[in-house]
Amino acid sequence: MPSKSNEIIFPKGFLWGTATAAHQIEGGNTNNNWWLFEKSGKIKNNDTALVACDHWNRYKQDFDLLKKLNCNAYRMSIEWSRIFPKPHTLDKKALDHYQKMIDELLKRKVIPFVTLLHFTLPIWWFNEGGLLNRDKEHLDHFAQFCRILAQTFKGKVKYYNTINEPSIVMLGYLTDMFAPGEKNIFKAIKALGTVLLMHGIAYHAVKSVDPDAQVGIVHNVQIPRPYNPQSLMDRLMAQCVDYFFNGAVIRALQKGKLPLQCIFHHKELLNTNDFIGLNYYNFLLVSPKLKDLATSATDNPLCGKDKLCAGLGWEPYPEGFYLAIKRMHRSFPHLPIYITENGIGTDNDAWRQNVMIDHLKMMHKALQEGIDIKGYFHWSLIDNFEWAQGYMSRFGLVAVDFKTQKRTVKKSGTLYATIAKANAIPASILKKFPKEIYKPKF
Repeated sequence: MPSKSNEIIFPKGFLWGTATAAHQIEGGNTNNNWWLFEKSGKIKNNDTALVACDHWNRYKQDFDLLKKLNCNAYRMSIEWSRIFPKPHTLDKKALDHYQKMIDELLKRKVIPFVTLLHFTLPIWWFNEGGLLNRDKEHLDHFAQFCRILAQTFKGKVKYYNTINEPSIVMLGYLTDMFAPGEKNIFKAIKALGTVLLMHGIAYHAVKSVDPDAQVGIVHNVQIPRPYNPQSLMDRLMAQCVDYFFNGAVIRALQKGKLPLQCIFHHKELLNTNDFIGLNYYNFLLVSPKLKDLATSATDNPLCGKDKLCAGLGWEPYPEGFYLAIKRMHRSFPHLPIYITENGIGTDNDAWRQNVMIDHLKMMHKALQEGIDIKGYFHWSLIDNFEWAQGYMSRFGLVAVDFKTQKRTVKKSGTLYATIAKANAIPASILKKFPKEIYKPKF
């Protein structure tokens, strides 16, 4: 994977994919806790995922787009509430539908990566305590769901992501902009611990059915920094945020200890990753003086009128991507890494192209240092329902007109297709982009 002739070349067999989540694109998921949250009026513009991208009905069209983008892999999630609309009540029709989706991917020679839990919980499970209930019988429902999928997809699906972004789940108990929208630090810590236990449950459930499956968690690495480096309070808060969003997850996987747990430990969490899924988007500047305690943008006017960082307002930090990769490698040096999400929500597609190239350069730097990165999944295949942001934040390589459901490949999608086909960033592309990696003005 050396760079020669001003090209950046990636390893042979490298996977190039895109990622999506069921609730954000399928439409019709009205049996989970996010649907309840959407009806509470806390989504921008009162948007809902009732129709979303209508992917449930248009998946063949969307999978054709994967081939147009030259993807050889695709990360998707399975909606738990579709498979089990009620406790112990399997919806065979829904399961068969997902099996057809997997078959269509394989027909196109696209390797499926299946995410077992991507934020949404069945309403019936949520009403029984959700992530605040650790009773065995309660958690066994999730184990049953995982076993059913492993049995159904055995021989077709090799890669499973257990939990998407366990630390982000805490936001549902730290802010009113993420389901369930409570503000209780003790519940947040408990929810994080529970979802980590669910990772272990998912790992063992899948392996009990398909020992050859490759199973791993997906961790979103945040880069917290003090808003004012001269402030002791800001520095202490940055360390605290880093522990709960990064350190606590890593510690649980390394030592079997849940957040703040000192004496007890959970052996069932040890050695429960065949690989690490890494999501990376942004940095955080934190301070108790800030309105929401944190911001994801400096005073650089990138997120202003030109909407370079529209919606979520995440200013890019490509060097942070490199730091995130290095951190996960140090924590799990013997495990391969898949970049399971990376992208930017913006209305300016030229900016998306710059940001993409900058991040891929940083990933290649890590590869050159010997870090075993097996694949890269851009977030996202298509513009979608971006949780509390509704349809304001556009992450897709493919644009979606939500009135007509028309799909249009963006220039960033064409750029990605060229890179994926070449398994390299050709010299012709590198010439079009600045040599300097973009860096926020910390």
